[in-house]
Amino acid sequence: MSKPETPGTRIVERIAAARAGDEHALEDVIRQYQDRVAGYVVSLVGRDAADIDDLCQVVFVKMALSMPRLRSLDVFEPWLFKIALNVCRDHLRRLRFRRLFVPLSSRHETIPTGQPDDPDTTPGGLDRALEKLSGSQRQLIDLLCASEYSYEELARLTKSSVRAVAGRLFRARARLRKLLSTAEPTSES
Repeated sequence: MSKPETPGTRIVERIAAARAGDEHALEDVIRQYQDRVAGYVVSLVGRDAADIDDLCQVVFVKMALSMPRLRSLDVFEPWLFKIALNVCRDHLRRLRFRRLFVPLSSRHETIPTGQPDDPDTTPGGLDRALEKLSGSQRQLIDLLCASEYSYEELARLTKSSVRAVAGRLFRARARLRKLLSTAEPTSES
């Protein structure tokens, strides 16, 4: 008597087949994860980024090229999200570097420099508050927004302990509450 196939078993089998070189299985894996990876990328680089599709494509290309070196199928999901995190960090690093060399012209002077005082009541206030969190805190909040993970699942995804995850989430939520309850004027240079 064979065991009934569950959705989780099927994706593990498709990941194993993709790792062995099956292109159709690789397409299935990409289809399975494309929405979650896209959501994660958006949470890291922002909704306004024009290159979301390009970044997601880079993530999946890197995943496909590295699949044969994946040691264990149990770590596939954290491994994939780590690839996405690294791709986004590289992208943001390049943007910061590029901004250093953009010449200031007269059209830049018409851009408003002030931000609204109340981040809680303005569109994007939560996004601005999230940007002020540390990278590890923002990563946990982003993962929670993408899917309702348990602390154990978050610990596995971030390769840390449940206690560390609980502490970081507690501090992240406290910081967000503080940022959203007090008007913190931002200055742009």
